[in-house]
Amino acid sequence: MNPAILGIDASFIYNKGYYGTREEDDADFMLVAAHEFGHSVLMYAGGLSLSWGHKGSTNVVTQSIKSSTPGYPEKGSIDVMKYYDQDKVRANLFRRVRDSAAMSIDVKRLIWGASIKWSK
Repeated sequence: MNPAILGIDASFIYNKGYYGTREEDDADFMLVAAHEFGHSVLMYAGGLSLSWGHKGSTNVVTQSIKSSTPGYPEKGSIDVMKYYDQDKVRANLFRRVRDSAAMSIDVKRLIWGASIKWSK
C-alpha cells in the first residue's frame, strides 16, 4: 500500500502476459513501481495537488491529462512522476523505462523527507 494516498490502497500487481513478453511485463512493472513510490515522496513534500496532480500534468480529481500537458520529450530524461499526452508525442515502453528518472528536485524532496517515520 502506498501510505501517501489517504488510506486508499495503491497496490499494484505484476501483469504477467499483458504485453506479450516477460521483458515487456518486467519493464512495465519497474516503471509502475518507481512511479507509485514517487507518490509517497510527492505527497509528503507537496501534498495532494503535487502527488495526485502528477506535478501539474493531470486533474487532481479525475486524473485526466490537462490540455496543457505536453507529449513525451523528444530526447533526454522523462519525469517518472508526470503524465504525458501521447497524442502529442509518443514514447514506446522501452524508451519510457530507459529514460524515466526521478528529477533532481524529487531526489532532494526524498532526502529532505528522510526523517519520515513510516507507519506499518
